[in-house]
Amino acid sequence: MPARVVIAHIGNVPVEEWLPFLVPVVLLYLYGRRQSRSRRRAVARLPGPAAPLDEQTVARVLSRWAAAGHEQIAREQLPVLYPPGPDGSTASEIAAHTGIDAFSVSRRLDELAELGYLETDDQLDGEERRVWLTVEGLDLAKITEEVLLESLDAGAWPRDHDGARGVPADGSHHSP
Repeated sequence: MPARVVIAHIGNVPVEEWLPFLVPVVLLYLYGRRQSRSRRRAVARLPGPAAPLDEQTVARVLSRWAAAGHEQIAREQLPVLYPPGPDGSTASEIAAHTGIDAFSVSRRLDELAELGYLETDDQLDGEERRVWLTVEGLDLAKITEEVLLESLDAGAWPRDHDGARGVPADGSHHSP
């Protein structure tokens, strides 16, 4: 019987036994990383949450929310869930991002938390609490992102002076 050549061991497992499992894992990681980067680039094209949305886009977001079982979410939550969403943010950070006062943002976040879309961290030393999306909240944010990207591609936002859709080259946004 020929001797088996083992290149190396990880623990007590020879390399030739774990190598077939490593290749698919690495490929899945690279694919996921590419998809994530592609999605971030697409979201970066969206105007900010303070930019006005046309009624058709808002209606599409609300109908997709309802179709996915999120019909209890009100229209006023759209700026809070605007991509990239509130995950890991504080009410004041979201308020600065959306142009809505911090009290209103805090109230909206509390409503989402009561409905099970957000969880909050208890902060020590008077720090402002951070909110985190639950699984249901991630689904809601993903739906919102998809509809807004579809609307951007369909021409829902006006073109800037260079003919591009989304955020103008100077970084300014339309006021609400």
